[in-house]
Amino acid sequence: MILSKNYIISSKLIGLIFALCLIFFKVEDSYSSIIFVLVMLTIGIPHGSVDHIIAFINPASRRFKSKLSFFTVYLSLIILNIIIWIFSPYLGLFTFLLVSCYHFGEAQVIGFNNTKNKLLNFVLGANILLSLFLNNIFELQIILIDLTLFSSIDLSTFDKTFFLLVSVAVLMISVVHFKIEKKVPLYAEMSILYLIFYHTDILTSFSIYFGFSHSLPMLLLEYKEMKEKNFFSFYVKTLPFTTLAIIFGIILYYFNNDLLTANNLILFTFIVISSLTLPHVFIMKDFVENK
Repeated sequence: MILSKNYIISSKLIGLIFALCLIFFKVEDSYSSIIFVLVMLTIGIPHGSVDHIIAFINPASRRFKSKLSFFTVYLSLIILNIIIWIFSPYLGLFTFLLVSCYHFGEAQVIGFNNTKNKLLNFVLGANILLSLFLNNIFELQIILIDLTLFSSIDLSTFDKTFFLLVSVAVLMISVVHFKIEKKVPLYAEMSILYLIFYHTDILTSFSIYFGFSHSLPMLLLEYKEMKEKNFFSFYVKTLPFTTLAIIFGIILYYFNNDLLTANNLILFTFIVISSLTLPHVFIMKDFVENK
């Protein structure tokens, strides 16, 4: 348990140092796409690329009788998510946000509290996504320009700092009544994340959070659980399904390359990540139990 916490703390410190370097050296937003691609290829996608191993590593949490049943369910959920996006992008986005709220919160609470309180998990994840969106709300209005009800709202009278304060206030109000073993450190980490969201554009913000506060801790916990000789041998096992995920993204792009434009990169990202996240959530639910 102590070793797991050390892995989590170390990985999040790496993310914090990386974020501070971006802010201090004033890395321009034009590099956000490069940062996003690098983080996703090296950390984001790989952390879900051993689901087929993690699903069978703990007999007590095993839900699948065979690898065939695993892949049947896993791929079916991916296909189902794509169909939802095709027929209703709004329902697809809503499903992604709903699932991500729980999944992100469940991983975020590790090291601060047990993961059994499902409402707490959901509330924490919802807070993270809300802060990400609030602190980049002007950029989000441009991205979601087709949602006229949202994009047409005049927010010019509000300073960006206002939305930072709102996101922190919502965190405090929504979590204060929960019994959390280490409430102050949890508040501290999430407040730092919110400051990072405030100082970086939405794609960089998501890259830093998803890469270093979510994916890397999980990747290191998976490495520990699988008891590999070294991290390199473990990381090699992530490459086949990381490659398949990349191919999946390329196919989706060529299916409708209008998605991959400067303004729609976030939406394209949502589609790819949500399709991979939906089955991944169910595997991680068992994996993070009691961690």
